[in-house]
Amino acid sequence: MQILLHEIKKIFSWKILLLLLFVNGILSFLLIEFDIKYFPNGRPALDSYRIGVEMIEKYGTHMDEDDFADFKKTYEVQLEEANHYLQTRKEFVDAGMGTYEDFRNYDRNNKEQDVLYDKVMFKEPVDMLWELEERSRLIENYKSKEISLEHYMKDANAKQKLRFNELIEAGHYPVYPEVAFANFKSFIYHVAITIIFSVVLVLLPIFIQDRSRRLLDLQYTAKKGRNLYKTKVAAGLISTFIVITTLLITYFGFYSLNHTSMFFSVPIHMFGGDFYWYDPTFFQYIVLTVVAIYILGFVFALLAMSFSSIMSNTIALIGIQIPFVIIMIKYGVFYMMRHIISIWVPKWVVPTSYSVMLVVSVVFIVLLWKREKKRDIVL
Repeated sequence: MQILLHEIKKIFSWKILLLLLFVNGILSFLLIEFDIKYFPNGRPALDSYRIGVEMIEKYGTHMDEDDFADFKKTYEVQLEEANHYLQTRKEFVDAGMGTYEDFRNYDRNNKEQDVLYDKVMFKEPVDMLWELEERSRLIENYKSKEISLEHYMKDANAKQKLRFNELIEAGHYPVYPEVAFANFKSFIYHVAITIIFSVVLVLLPIFIQDRSRRLLDLQYTAKKGRNLYKTKVAAGLISTFIVITTLLITYFGFYSLNHTSMFFSVPIHMFGGDFYWYDPTFFQYIVLTVVAIYILGFVFALLAMSFSSIMSNTIALIGIQIPFVIIMIKYGVFYMMRHIISIWVPKWVVPTSYSVMLVVSVVFIVLLWKREKKRDIVL
């Protein structure tokens, strides 16, 4: 146990901790900050978020025809308010924009109308007019929900069509604004990237550091000897768990500033923007992505330790490991996080990818351990 704790302390040296803090600061600024600082990102995203919160409070996690009728009634009331607002503004009446319908279909080539539209939508934004745009979009989406699914089914394969039919039979249509869920998908993907880089960074020196100091030859002559390899791997896995857990707690603390918890009980098929093989709630999807990050973290940890075990020097290790991580993130992690249960990725691809990566990383480290048990000591 003392040796294990000593190896963990070696992994979390002050230099590594400073480097870890620096890298997370850079990646947070480049990737994660935008998903927190700029949510909702302008108009109409802000109005979409507000209306989504209102819908949750009034209708709960599902909407039926009666709820939709009430939502449409709210739109009509707000429409009358908008008409009254425009009719009381002489400049809009004189410009031929005295009703919301005329305002919405203004002539972009008419300079006077263009200036007035720009004034109340951007320079001095009127919330009511932005909200009407978003309510109108949601109403149109609801009215055309069957047609939309039929459109997607035209280019779908047999299994995708079966899933679309399941959604239709169950009456599962995308009704709620997608802004909160889309924001989380972007956030968690960027968090996954940051955590993977952090894990690899922490574990890169785990074996090569002792090799560069010629310590392995001395270690392998001791009673503990070659079993130290397994201790280092165990220390690496424990350190990986510590890094992942600490960063997840930190970044989810930042994510809580987005105030999206009211959406957590909504099934994800209720959000627009995509379709899925399964029907988890928003919160269950969060749990799924967290589990996925732990799996990816341990996979990259095992691979990082494997590379550290076989490379001859630090330069070679960095030259192999960093391009490998970047390629895996670009072509693998993107689909394994952002499209983890998306209907547009074959149902078997993502779980198979996770399984293969986990098995390969474990087999790789086991083979290297067997190699170490037979390695000759050259003094």
